[in-house]
Order: sequence, then structure tokens, then C-alpha cells
Amino acid sequence: MAKEEAIFKGTKEGLLIILDDRREFRLVLEKLRAKLEAARGFFQGAQVIVDTGQRKLSGKQKKALERLINSQTGLKLKGFSSSERSGENLEEEAPAGSGEDAAKPAAAAAEEPLSPWPHGTVSNLPTLILKRNLRCGQRVNFAGHVLVLGDVNPGAEIVAEGNVIVLGALRGLVHAGAAGDQEAFVAAYRLEPSQLRIAGVFTRAPDGETAAPQDRPEIARLRDGLVIIESALANPSLALLPKAR
Repeated sequence: MAKEEAIFKGTKEGLLIILDDRREFRLVLEKLRAKLEAARGFFQGAQVIVDTGQRKLSGKQKKALERLINSQTGLKLKGFSSSERSGENLEEEAPAGSGEDAAKPAAAAAEEPLSPWPHGTVSNLPTLILKRNLRCGQRVNFAGHVLVLGDVNPGAEIVAEGNVIVLGALRGLVHAGAAGDQEAFVAAYRLEPSQLRIAGVFTRAPDGETAAPQDRPEIARLRDGLVIIESALANPSLALLPKAR
């Protein structure tokens, strides 16, 4: 699978942006610009570190990245990091001690990688986490998965290349697998979208009908070219809520 030109990762220091060091810098810059515009306002107040991999940036390229990131509302470029760790690159402060003793914890961690959950899958796509409700007129367009810790109200819209999960009521328009991924799904505590689309297949709520409120999460996915909606009770492995006692 081809590496993305720009990947966003949240860290305790702020937002880490990892740039593909094999693509032409101009293309990487344009892709980064598009992603920042799509996520405008969702990284409010974040300090940004740009990881350039093996690419050694020229002064002009650094200035271009600095202007782009600082032009986004609420973002501030903190510095650059790279695999080469040159004197110009930003490095974490070294812990107490040096030499072999300081390197032992990192080496031990590298020898014991985390294993994926045996009943799940690991995705290479980034995940955008929104800790808010989406109001009418708000639109999210993200090249990855979208997780909303709140409601998606009527008139709001989510378009994602990956999955969409809403830990609340989903009553707006939603499009998962927007780049053509037919394995993508949409899940919500209350799944009542005005229009739901997965890859190139869409469905909408019947006119003039109101579905009975569900007291359990539901998931929508494609099966035989049709959008199928399952409840958590029909497929317990998809449950988003603890079972009632």
C-alpha cells in the first residue's frame, strides 16, 4: 500500500505531521495543504512538529512549511524532526544519564512491539477524533476514519475515506469509504441519518416515516451491493455499549 504524503498523529507534545520523504516536495506540500483545510478548526491551539523522514529540507522548503502551518487558525509550528537527527532538527530533551544506559529502555521497547487484538484489524489510515457535536451546516471531510464523541445533527455532514463512528445520535448525512472502500462501515449509538453512503452505494430515510428509537448501537455496512444495518444484538462483536444488567 502506498504511503500517504502527510499523516497526522496526536502526541502529548501536540500534533505530529509525518511527511513522505520519497514524493516530490511540491506534491507533499499540496496534499498537506488540502488536509489542513479539511480539518480546519479541529486542531485548535495545537503545537506542531513536522517529521521529514530522510528528506533534508532546504531553507526555502522550511519557510514554505512554516508559512502554511502558521497560516492555519490555532496552529503553531514548534519545529522539525527527521530520521537523520541533524543539528538543525528538533530533538526531544535527553533523559538523565547517557551512553549505553540511556539507550537500554528504547532498545527494550523496540524488541517488544505491541501485538494487534486477535479479533480485529489494523488500519493504515489516520483517525480524526471530534470531541463535540456537529451542528447544521458543519461539514467534515477527512482522508481517514472519523470518530465523533457527540451527536451529528440534521444538516451536518461527514465524508471519510475510512469508517465513521458516532458515540451519539447520527441524524445528518454520512459517507464512509469515500475513496471506494467497500469494507468501510458506519456505526452509531442511534443511527438515524438523513442519507447514508458507503463507497458508491447510498440509502436514505423513507419520506414521511419516523423509525422507532433504538436503545442499542447499530452498524451499517455493504453486503452483496446493498447497505445492511445490523444491531449490536445481532452481532455482539460490534457492540459499542456495555450490556444492560
